[in-house]
Amino acid sequence: MIEPSYVFVNGSVITVDAQSRVVSALAVAGRRILALGGDRQILDLRGPGTEVIDLAGRSLLPGFIDAHCHPTSYGAATLQLVCTPDRIGSLEDLKSAVRARAAEIRAGEWIIGRGYIDTELIEKRHPTRDDLDQAAPDHPVIIVRTCGHIGVINSRALLEAGISVASSDPPGGRIERDANGRPNGILYEQALFKVRDLAQLGDAAMKQAVRRMNDDFLACGLTSVTDASGRHPRDFVIYQDGLAEGWLKVRVRCMVQEAPPATTLGGIFLETGLRTGFGNERLSIGPWKTMLDGAGGGGSAGMREPYPKNPDSTGIIYFSQEELDRMVLKAHRAGYQIGVHAIGDRAIDMTLESYEKALAHQPRKDHRHRIEHCGFVDQAAVETIRRLGVVPVLGLPFLYELGENYLEVFGEDPRLDRAYPLKSLLAGGVAAALSSDAPVISPNPMHGIYFAVAHKTKWGRSIAPHESVDVLQAIRAYTINGAYAGFEEHLKGSIEPGKLADLVVLSENILETPPERILDIRADMTLVDGKIVYER
Repeated sequence: MIEPSYVFVNGSVITVDAQSRVVSALAVAGRRILALGGDRQILDLRGPGTEVIDLAGRSLLPGFIDAHCHPTSYGAATLQLVCTPDRIGSLEDLKSAVRARAAEIRAGEWIIGRGYIDTELIEKRHPTRDDLDQAAPDHPVIIVRTCGHIGVINSRALLEAGISVASSDPPGGRIERDANGRPNGILYEQALFKVRDLAQLGDAAMKQAVRRMNDDFLACGLTSVTDASGRHPRDFVIYQDGLAEGWLKVRVRCMVQEAPPATTLGGIFLETGLRTGFGNERLSIGPWKTMLDGAGGGGSAGMREPYPKNPDSTGIIYFSQEELDRMVLKAHRAGYQIGVHAIGDRAIDMTLESYEKALAHQPRKDHRHRIEHCGFVDQAAVETIRRLGVVPVLGLPFLYELGENYLEVFGEDPRLDRAYPLKSLLAGGVAAALSSDAPVISPNPMHGIYFAVAHKTKWGRSIAPHESVDVLQAIRAYTINGAYAGFEEHLKGSIEPGKLADLVVLSENILETPPERILDIRADMTLVDGKIVYER
């Protein structure tokens, strides 16, 4: 008989299996789940080397799976200037923070910050080059909005990036200008990304950043992530080093990304013969990804109709339908699972059209092509998603942390009633997964679970309450559906004998916790491969 390494008893073991069983005890042997059932049944399996852990009524779940986030960017943000609303409430606060950082480093070094939300600043606007010039004229400065799709740079950074009055908007991007045509420092989408690539942490700092990410994610109960960045080979190297050195515990699937121009890393990968699934359960290649539009709260998601407060804008679309069709078909033929970043309803329409064309040209069973974030989805799109077998990876947790921003941008617009519609997708038989997009928002899954259940922003205002789901449905979207989105439901995502022992013990019984207190729940213990890797 196999001797368990751990036995967990006297708890609420939420299996997330096909029957959604909840039992009281669980046995782990080595890297795998050995058995589950009642306390006495499981205690009878213990041997002299078994450690018994009393859950004392707490919940034990499969480890959370964040199906779309940016682990290296999250780590980097912890080493950069923190510009979140809890730290920066006004442009004067921002200038003071930039000025203080400038005093700490040599002239000419980059100052990098992230996290401001224009609608939550007292001035209700983006900073500009002039604001940043006042604080740090001798340093190139880049401050990225929380969404990662909009940012502002100062005059020194504009010079280093080669952006001037004569510069034209890049494909899929925009350089904002003042009344005289002078770039005011605010950059959107591809215009921002090109500058952001100039301001990178060094290799040693990035390794430190990824180690910090690993620790923070484990403390949230996250055991697996899909890294949606995909354009920096250095990230693969750091992950490999982390595995070899034994400190990387979070499992990582890495997207490979193609962005304008279509000759970057994603294009290279399409030529190698490698495809989704290469690697192992610790580190592997996930979807091929491309960006199609911007951010909902930033007003750059590609919409069918103009934004209510900006009637001249329907957002930013990176590619024509023909260009998207070409890229999707190429990746589809190469054997990749595909993930298209599409938040606006127009971008989602275009993505579904490309998927339908690719599947008609070369049918493939169980492709699980994805829509990343999948923001504004009407019922017709739900039906098409189901019919095509597409996996939506929802940015629903945005609406907790950034919901006030969405309300500011969309107001009473009825489009908000179908924002990130988890309930409608689940009711339609679609295995929708949840994700944080960290560092856009916190990686803490409780934020997403809370909003999925309560449908209230951090300030208590309701958005689309008819899309509320129960706690078990929210947990499924953060566990087994996340595993399904990565073709790994046979390995993880539920507590069943033989599956990997990736587990999280919560601070209380989440099934008995009132919705308004879900945000207070913490991870008390996290296990990966049957080993305790975090304990509070």
